Amino acid sequence: MTDYTLKPQQQLLPLAYADAEMPISGAPSIPINPSQQCIPQHYLQYQHTHKSVSDIVNDIQFDVRYPVFVSIDEGALVIQVGILGQDNYKANNALNPMHIVYGRKWRVEKNLPSAEIIQTVYLALQKAKEHEIREVFTLLDTHSQKHSTPFSGHHDTPLLASTLCSAQATQTFQNDHESKDIHTRWQETQLQHALDSVKFDGQRMHLVNYVELDAQRVFVDIELRQQGKLDAINDAVDDSMEHSVTGNFFAEFAGVRLSLILTGNKANTLYHQLMQQFISLSHEHVAEQFTYRGFKRFSRSVDVAEIGSVSIAIRDREWRKEATFMANMKAFNQQVDATRVPVLQADHQATNIAQQYEHIAGHKPILKKVLFTDLQ
Repeated sequence: MTDYTLKPQQQLLPLAYADAEMPISGAPSIPINPSQQCIPQHYLQYQHTHKSVSDIVNDIQFDVRYPVFVSIDEGALVIQVGILGQDNYKANNALNPMHIVYGRKWRVEKNLPSAEIIQTVYLALQKAKEHEIREVFTLLDTHSQKHSTPFSGHHDTPLLASTLCSAQATQTFQNDHESKDIHTRWQETQLQHALDSVKFDGQRMHLVNYVELDAQRVFVDIELRQQGKLDAINDAVDDSMEHSVTGNFFAEFAGVRLSLILTGNKANTLYHQLMQQFISLSHEHVAEQFTYRGFKRFSRSVDVAEIGSVSIAIRDREWRKEATFMANMKAFNQQVDATRVPVLQADHQATNIAQQYEHIAGHKPILKKVLFTDLQ
């Protein structure tokens, strides 16, 4: 049987944010290594405030261009990322001054574990940066000779559904009835021609390695290269362009080389794969630069086996023999889960949704009767 009494040589680690964290009644301290014990987060109850969330944010470091703000919006704690920089849709020069814009608001429940608030900040930063890099992938329209940003998050989805849905269905039908034999692999010249139509952060894409794998697949290396001065001048002065992005907004992407396995020879598929690679690299950049109290929590340099060992140690089941604590923890978890149940306006649609979960365990959605005052 595991002995949970604190040994003289063992240090009980303090709570990270004592003003917002409190052990559940009867919570034991768990040894995590020969010299340390802790009361882990799943034995704690939380009551976060603006101060405690601000303290957490102040313990996080990432990039001065992405400040994180904590505010109260209609009584709820929210986290918001600011983006400090130049307009991605304009040339990167003195005529494009620094300014700040803001990402979406991320609500923080007061009973959220501190570690989950850290993860929320991480996700908010990740998505804010992803939003920005989607705006610097440009595609040349061969008919109008204008550039667009097809992967930007600012496109009108209802409009696209109205205008492109039927065309998409027609294309799917055609693809289903085409012979698989015509889906041949990319040829080098064709591939480079498709790459010539796109840029990322003002950089052109050059095919530097091409290996045929089989009848449909090729392995390629694609390198980003800064455009020449003449190209940059032409982009900057060409007023006919919808988005004259000259780039160099993201130094971490300068000269990047991508390795892809391409199937078939569809330019559309190629562009989606490229954008997915850029998003992946952006996420990796955030993971490697994000620190909490100096610890790179999401970096690949952190040994996952060591994380696993800590997790196993703090989830030892021996403590569950203590019935009083187990009852306290169960009651507390039920209370927290109840605060997260969605409350639905009791219309026809909500009733149908609720009926789908009628025979499922757990906290079911709550149907709220619609009052006349709710209709205003």
